[in-house]
Amino acid sequence: MDAVNAIVPLFAVILIGFLAVRSGYVPAESLRPVGEVVLRIALPALIFLSVAGAAPGDGLQPLALLAIGLGSLAAFACGVAAAVWGLRMPLRQAAMVGLGISASNSGFIGYPVVQQLYGTAEAGRLLAHMMVIENLVIIPLALILSSNAGGAVGLLRDLARNPLILALAAAIAFQMAGLSLPSHAARTLDLLARMSAPAALLVVGATLATLRPQGQAGATAVIVLGKLLLHPALTFAAFAVVGGSPAPFVLGAVLFAAMPMMSVYPILCQRAGLGPLAASALLAATILGTVTIPLWLPVLRQLGLG
Repeated sequence: MDAVNAIVPLFAVILIGFLAVRSGYVPAESLRPVGEVVLRIALPALIFLSVAGAAPGDGLQPLALLAIGLGSLAAFACGVAAAVWGLRMPLRQAAMVGLGISASNSGFIGYPVVQQLYGTAEAGRLLAHMMVIENLVIIPLALILSSNAGGAVGLLRDLARNPLILALAAAIAFQMAGLSLPSHAARTLDLLARMSAPAALLVVGATLATLRPQGQAGATAVIVLGKLLLHPALTFAAFAVVGGSPAPFVLGAVLFAAMPMMSVYPILCQRAGLGPLAASALLAATILGTVTIPLWLPVLRQLGLG
C-alpha cells in the first residue's frame, strides 16, 4: 500500500499535464521550455548535489555500475534478438527496440518515484548511477547500431555537451579533490533539485498528449513488456550475480529499471522509421506502468530487499 500511496500522486501529476495540453488549457509549446529547464538546470543540480555532497565512499559505486550495466546490456541484447529473429526487423531498427527495452525515463519518472520512497539524497545517488549507464553505454550503443549518431565524432560531441554528463563529471572531480559544498551552495542546489520532480512529471504528461501513436501490436507488446518486466528482472539478476550492494540500493535500482522508456524515445526512433511504433510503446508503457511499478515493490521485498 505504501508503494501505491507514493506512486499514484506522481501519475496523477502526469495525468494533469496530459489533460492540460490535450484540452487546450495549456499550449503544448509552453511546457517544452519547462522540460529544458529540468534537463539543463534542475537535474544537473540534483546529480551534482547527490555525488559531490555525498560522504566519502558514498559516491559512484563500481559494483553497482557493473550490475546496472550488465542488466541493461542484457535487456538491450534480448530486445535486439527479439526484433531481429521474432519481428524480422533489420539491425538498425532492432537496435531501437533494444533501446526502448533497456533505457528508462530515469530523470522524469524514475527519480520522482524513488524519491518518494527513499528521499532526495539516495534517489539522486541512484539517478547518477543510471545516468552513467544510459548516457555512456546504452544510448550510444543503440545510436551506433542504428547509424543515427552521425559518426564517432558527433557522438562524442553530443556526450561532451550533455548537461547531465557534465554535472556528473564536475561532481566526481569535486569529490576527488576533497572539497565540500558550502551550506549556502548546498541549499541553492537543493532548491533547484526539488523542483525537478513535479516539473518533469508535468512535461511527461504534456509529451504524451502530443503523441500520435500507431504501429504493430506485437512489436509494441515486445517493447512494453520488455521494458516494464524484463529490464527490472535482469537488473535484479545482475545485482544477485555481482553482489556487493546493500539491499535498499538494489531495490531502488530495480525500480529505476522498471520505469517506462525515456520521453524522447519516439524522436530517437524517427530516423529508423519507428517513430509511430515508439510513440505507441511509450504511451502504453506509461499507462501500464501505473499497474506494474507498484507491484514491483512488494515482489522485491518478498525477495528480501525491503
